[in-house]
Amino acid sequence: MIEYSLNPAFGTEASFHNLIILAFSKGPRSTGCQTKPSGTQYKDKSLVVWRLGDVALTQTWHKIICRLNGAEGAAPEPGHIEARWELQSTDSVPLRSGISLSTLELSKGKEVSTSDDPFADDTIGGSSVVPTRWVELEASRKLVAGRYEAKA
Repeated sequence: MIEYSLNPAFGTEASFHNLIILAFSKGPRSTGCQTKPSGTQYKDKSLVVWRLGDVALTQTWHKIICRLNGAEGAAPEPGHIEARWELQSTDSVPLRSGISLSTLELSKGKEVSTSDDPFADDTIGGSSVVPTRWVELEASRKLVAGRYEAKA
């Protein structure tokens, strides 16, 4: 049995895309498998995979159940568990990397330059600099892949 939920330190809810849970077994290969919810068994890799798709996780616990059948006298043993997912940044779940995107915007009119560019020169070709400012661009951040591994 595998139980999973959202870590309370992460927030109250998060939407995971393409959530996949993998369960590996050790020892002799299994001869059959029963899962709930429905999963796929790869006997040659001693692996069971649940493709859960898009899931909104909260701090409520969810269960996955798997029963592996082995040959008489030889039963497979639990190995390790992996979870893989994608996570899109939202207002409630911001992904912060410390990197932002900005564009240099030319000011219109006779505004005072508020350029915060540390590499800017005071003049370009002997003439005064056109007043400019840096404007932060709206960006969508995406955690392309995450992985969690638990060993018994």
